[in-house]
Amino acid sequence: MQVALINPYFGEGSNWETSGAVHSPPLNLGFIATYLRDHGGVTCRVIDPFPQGMSVEDVLKTIADYDVIGLACYTDTRHYCFNFAKRVKELYPDKFLVVGGPHCFSLDQLILNHYPFVDAVIRGEGEQSLLDLAQGTDPATIHGLTWRKDGNIIQNQKRPLLADIDSLYVDYDLLPDMSYYGGDNEAPASLRNLRQVYFISSRGCPFQCIYCANDHWERSWRPMSPATLVGHIERIVKKYNVEYFRFYDDLFTVNKKWVMEFCDLLEQRALKVKFRVLIRGDTRPEVIQRLCQVGLVAVGLGVESGSDRMLKTIAKGITSKQLIETMTECKRLGLWLVGSFILSLPDETPADFEASKKLMAYPDVFQAPIMTIFPGTPLYTQLKNTGEINDEIWFDVAQQGRILYCKENFPSARYSREELARLQLYIYNYKNLISPVALFRLYGPVRGMLNLVKSALDFVAQGRVTKVIVQNPHLKRKILNLLRLKKV
Repeated sequence: MQVALINPYFGEGSNWETSGAVHSPPLNLGFIATYLRDHGGVTCRVIDPFPQGMSVEDVLKTIADYDVIGLACYTDTRHYCFNFAKRVKELYPDKFLVVGGPHCFSLDQLILNHYPFVDAVIRGEGEQSLLDLAQGTDPATIHGLTWRKDGNIIQNQKRPLLADIDSLYVDYDLLPDMSYYGGDNEAPASLRNLRQVYFISSRGCPFQCIYCANDHWERSWRPMSPATLVGHIERIVKKYNVEYFRFYDDLFTVNKKWVMEFCDLLEQRALKVKFRVLIRGDTRPEVIQRLCQVGLVAVGLGVESGSDRMLKTIAKGITSKQLIETMTECKRLGLWLVGSFILSLPDETPADFEASKKLMAYPDVFQAPIMTIFPGTPLYTQLKNTGEINDEIWFDVAQQGRILYCKENFPSARYSREELARLQLYIYNYKNLISPVALFRLYGPVRGMLNLVKSALDFVAQGRVTKVIVQNPHLKRKILNLLRLKKV
């Protein structure tokens, strides 16, 4: 059998609805395609339509000769996924259509109930389940599969997580070219000019944050061995002349011994690469220092809030003092620091936000998304228990994109969508004005200055400059083309 693996997003929707849909290449599909080829000799094609410039019709033509169609389903783009699935089944009724991905893990039976054109859902890790399907294994014996039989929906036994992930890797020849993705758009221009790849060296995270859907990984952390990881880095450097690795692990610094062994092996191989990883606010200074010695140049850090009350509410497991100490150490070491805050945390007050604002001076750049609800998270369970949400919301076509924690959606939320949008605009402009050097490093001198001027005008005009741009599509396109991240 031949298998087509597709990220079925074609560029529809506004930025807040689908942000993240094409932020990085579909490494998840790359893992599966590589595994199917290596372990079963299965011919696999990975398609990421939006960055590849492919229309729905283009993709439908491309998959004409494939037997199994696998779709990656994300919460942001779930409706686009199932709209495309319907088109596939209408045109090719005999193809076996399976969906998987984080949105499906706890909604598998409901998905088959709502979408009769979907043949099966894969729960959990997809490599072995999809290989079994591609090799014609009886669906009744495939662990992790929810499927149809004689008009009934059958949920097979859960598939255990792979204890050893050393056999899993991505052959980048099976993915669209990395140039389609524009590089690490949160990194300074000097790093974006380097030849880079996106990489995942571990699966899961052991911590308990209530907004995270890590329950499907059983709150565990499973890394490649340091030797395997360094071997992959060496192979990729030699084959693709890569200079910068953007690690997309949920958390890179879970285990100090593992990190130190990785650093020692990287140093022994004399691999002169630069890289970015995600750390926690309680990462030990000696761990960060050692990573810097072997090529660490940028870190991501989930701050979420500067309020200890909020950090406790979301079960972050760290304090604001630890966050400040870690960010201070990162800046002392000269690292480019990318922070992440969350707006509209449960019961967040203006005082809590002011505590967060004080920490916004530390990162070079940061994201500040509105709290988003995902199926299967502890927060989602809490909201279900209070009757504020139920599983049917994911199938309501009036609810496109992300489900934001705001007054319009949840009575317990403190802020409206409009209030949160104004708050986002305020803090981004505020950050640009207090950190002009970081702005110039991020965009380069010309675009950095243009962004600084826009932020200054917007700050004084209380967002009216941005409002004019948003309401004028032609002007918006010209401004975005002028300000967009490009090599400089």
